[in-house]
Amino acid sequence: MTMTRRTFGLGASAVLAGPIAAPFIRGAGAAEPTIRIGMVNSMSGGLAAYAQEGQPAFEYIIKKINAEGGIKSKGGAKIELVLADDTSQPARTAAEARRLITEEKVQLLTGTILSAQMLALTPVVDEAKIPTLSVWAGGSQSNYMFTLGYPYDRGYAQTMHDFVISLRDDFKFPIKTAVMAYSNYEAGQQSNKFLVEKLKASGIQIIGEAALDIRAQDQTAAMVRIRSLKPDVVVGLVTPRDGILLHQARYNLNYHGSIFCGGTGGYSDLSLWKDLGPEIGKAVLTRNLFGMTGFSAGAKIESMQKIVTELRDVAKLDKIGQGAVQYAQAARVLQQVLENAKSLQSEALLDALKNVNIPAGDPNLYIAKPKGLQFAEDRLLKDGSAMFIQWTPEQDQQVVFPKEFAQVPPRPKS
Repeated sequence: MTMTRRTFGLGASAVLAGPIAAPFIRGAGAAEPTIRIGMVNSMSGGLAAYAQEGQPAFEYIIKKINAEGGIKSKGGAKIELVLADDTSQPARTAAEARRLITEEKVQLLTGTILSAQMLALTPVVDEAKIPTLSVWAGGSQSNYMFTLGYPYDRGYAQTMHDFVISLRDDFKFPIKTAVMAYSNYEAGQQSNKFLVEKLKASGIQIIGEAALDIRAQDQTAAMVRIRSLKPDVVVGLVTPRDGILLHQARYNLNYHGSIFCGGTGGYSDLSLWKDLGPEIGKAVLTRNLFGMTGFSAGAKIESMQKIVTELRDVAKLDKIGQGAVQYAQAARVLQQVLENAKSLQSEALLDALKNVNIPAGDPNLYIAKPKGLQFAEDRLLKDGSAMFIQWTPEQDQQVVFPKEFAQVPPRPKS
């Protein structure tokens, strides 16, 4: 299998307007000091939806940082990205990271790094003692790895629980029973464990489970089980691919008896409409379904709306969803780390990661964090919360939760 492998510098003279997915060319300023960041993304394979949307946004922000003077505390050093594709295979994540560290001599690592990849990458990161920022992992098993992903407990599980209880208590939805439907991998399993405990403690009866086989080509069996149990709500963490299959099965079975609440990509990714088609999308996404997300263009967050406008009008990106915004946020976090680190030595970079602080209201805070962006002792976000949206027939999203970001109340059950 051919690997996509690109190494390039981002020069200060680069023009910000126009598409930026093509490789950057090192210009006459190549002698300027550079800071090498290794980026392992899943640009192909089953997890490619995250990185294909996100990497262009990350590159754009890095290009902008360089054009505006680079890392000023390091003499205007420019950021040089060294990119690798792990083809959505955890073993390749580890192998490519080792190559970037030993051969390319990168000083930091970042990339998609979902939960299974995080586990495979941990031994490499621990051995090399290289600071690493995951864009999406829900947990961290290495003292050198920090993540912008939603924590299993205070992120995914807490947000989904809070929304279900809000539907019941604040909006008087008749919710007494639940079926747990989740993608059957590390993040889905861990989030489900915490979510079950929280729902039970709040008086929701768990009447069944539908663990979605992430290798399956069809989720009809899972939907048949859900239909037979007739829960008031179906809830869990679902990947984009599993979400597509689940929604197709719901459409084919014409089942609308339960409320579907889930996170994140399988319920809220902008790619769902394209993959499902407008007929299926309108039939299932706009009826008794709510999606958890860290981003929605209509959210009442000025900095989020501004970055969406910039990525659309200046960067000219085709896809601007939660993946693009999450990657743009990662670039700003790394910028702060590099500016604040006392040196480019591993321990200094690690200390700067521990002390990242982008407060609420900061123009560089792109994601919905009412308490700002900081890392806790477990190297996960202190504020792991997210939003819930509902889809409109026009393929737009409306934020319905929490109330400080909401545009409209949740659509009544049909």
